[in-house]
Amino acid sequence: MHAPHGEHFPLLPTQSRTWNAQIGDLTNPVFSVCDYLEIRGPVDLDLLRAAHLRVQREADALRLGIITVEGEHRQFVHPDPTPLQWVDLSARRDPAAAAAAWMAEDVHRPVDPLKLCGATVIKTADDCFLLYWKVHHAVVDGWSLALILNRMAAVYSALAQGRNHEQGMLQPFERLRENEAAYREGKRFLSDRAHWHAKLADRPEPVGPSRRRAKTAIAGRRTRHELAPDRVARLGKVADGLGVTWSDLAISAMAAYVGSTVRESEVLLGLPTVGRLSPQVRNAVGMAMNILPLRVPFDDGSSLVGHARRVSREVRELLLHSRYPTAELSREIAEQGGSGRLWAAMVNVMQFDHRLDFAGVPAIQHTVSLPLTVDMTVYLIQIASDGTMELILDTHPDLYSAPESEAHLAGLLSMFDAIEKAGPHTPLHALCPGPERSRASAG
Repeated sequence: MHAPHGEHFPLLPTQSRTWNAQIGDLTNPVFSVCDYLEIRGPVDLDLLRAAHLRVQREADALRLGIITVEGEHRQFVHPDPTPLQWVDLSARRDPAAAAAAWMAEDVHRPVDPLKLCGATVIKTADDCFLLYWKVHHAVVDGWSLALILNRMAAVYSALAQGRNHEQGMLQPFERLRENEAAYREGKRFLSDRAHWHAKLADRPEPVGPSRRRAKTAIAGRRTRHELAPDRVARLGKVADGLGVTWSDLAISAMAAYVGSTVRESEVLLGLPTVGRLSPQVRNAVGMAMNILPLRVPFDDGSSLVGHARRVSREVRELLLHSRYPTAELSREIAEQGGSGRLWAAMVNVMQFDHRLDFAGVPAIQHTVSLPLTVDMTVYLIQIASDGTMELILDTHPDLYSAPESEAHLAGLLSMFDAIEKAGPHTPLHALCPGPERSRASAG
């Protein structure tokens, strides 16, 4: 299938970064975002299909395809939505295992540039359905996926209850294109560029807990742990007492963990941002995410409150300049004689205003995407409306053994435990894990 003549348009810089990494090998599945909702109750399939079509019509990024025209990657919008697929595994001996195997096989399927988004309902029981999405990172980011899932739940609920479902409509991809053009043509682009070059002029070389380097890993090691709502709430109270946000506290914990492990006076962390500073595009679906380096001074004698507030200020400053494309920044740094490597470890906190409720039937979000990391990446993702979060640790398989990865997960959880019990003026060295960190850093 080819785009009609004259109806294709360029990729955004955020899209190009991902697609350029993908196009050399379409069998590489690591850039596909694969998540599913576990809907724990009965589902009306017809209503779910209707909600799916409605969301696809609103969010035309879900209908994007990518082609190459005279050597340039271009994209177009399919005129018609892709139907919601249906798979019934409820009669299998172990439906849950069969569903996991089905999704694992789909995750590894080669990328089709003309069909970058798809969704399937998998029935595992009369009261359990999995709403599985596979979307390519070149057209949809994590923020967008949260918008999509929330919107599907909202439209389904409205249809089931006979209510109007116009409120909360998703915005078209064109909004992101217009916003990007305005940014490029305005003064903000140049001021952001100047900020980052000044910020990184005397930067240290990024060092991760492994203290070694390797090429970006495809399908690295993944370990995970669920944080119950009461634990998330307790950490939220600690954050309030320190005068920072929950996200700031989590980023502070990661910065302290890495700093205590590498024993350097500064830490450079990769920090993903939603890339949506304008309220006009907060509800627009598309790939707008950017990743930029968070530069944090580290002193293990600092108090928890001092460290957290320092990190919070650095995060605020980064967000003010978060539109400047990381691919361009990395290239410019390399052209000036630097390595172009802007971080080693990365932390990504995704707390969404989840309303994952299908007409009174709750849902929980799970990810089955393949890990992609340059060293170590920590995700803290809200997966349910009650505030439950999942801590996912991805580690580079050439830099960390399986026992080391497990030890790092234990070390991070130990740090969160210590933060819960700490006072504002507790020094960082009293919070950083001891034996676990030592074992994780060995070798």
